[in-house]
Amino acid sequence: MDKKTIDTYNKLAKEYDEETKDFWNIFPNIFIRKFCENIPTKGRVLDVGSGPGRDALILQRAGLDVTCFDASEAMISMTKEKGFLSVLGDFNSIPFPDGSFDGVWSYTTLLHVPKSEVQTGLKEIHRVLKKDGIFGLGLIEGDTEGYRESSGVNLPRYFAYYTKEEVESLLKEVGFTPFHFETFKPGSKNYLHFLVRKG
Repeated sequence: MDKKTIDTYNKLAKEYDEETKDFWNIFPNIFIRKFCENIPTKGRVLDVGSGPGRDALILQRAGLDVTCFDASEAMISMTKEKGFLSVLGDFNSIPFPDGSFDGVWSYTTLLHVPKSEVQTGLKEIHRVLKKDGIFGLGLIEGDTEGYRESSGVNLPRYFAYYTKEEVESLLKEVGFTPFHFETFKPGSKNYLHFLVRKG
């Protein structure tokens, strides 16, 4: 993950938590609910780019065994305070054995990875999933990448935006089979939601 983006999250972790904590209350939560419905009861889920644990709490309340994984030390400290097993690391080298998880959740996280590197992260997610495991991926639509300030965060973060077709091609190359897609527009940009299965 981009170092400048990690530094921003380390500096503004609490502010980011305040800005985004009500996201699934304000906007439709169909996507995260559908992800949970496709994971076995008490199934193991890795939240890649867990941030302060907003989504991890929802996954946990749905009866899932959640591990938080993030590149920001400040974010990992916050999820540890909430009682989660939390691991600091690089999305391009996930420190778990093959087939460790029933599901991987990664919401608006891989958009902080340059497009030249994103397939490495997707391969790692594929690797740590069990056969037929479920991957929930949230990205933002567009065709550019670079640094920008947004969502109340006044320091630079790296963003890579994708078309639906672009994401589908990347997922297929790695070995995922899509079974659900939806979009919604909380602001100026369209969000892309994919549920896929490890074939």
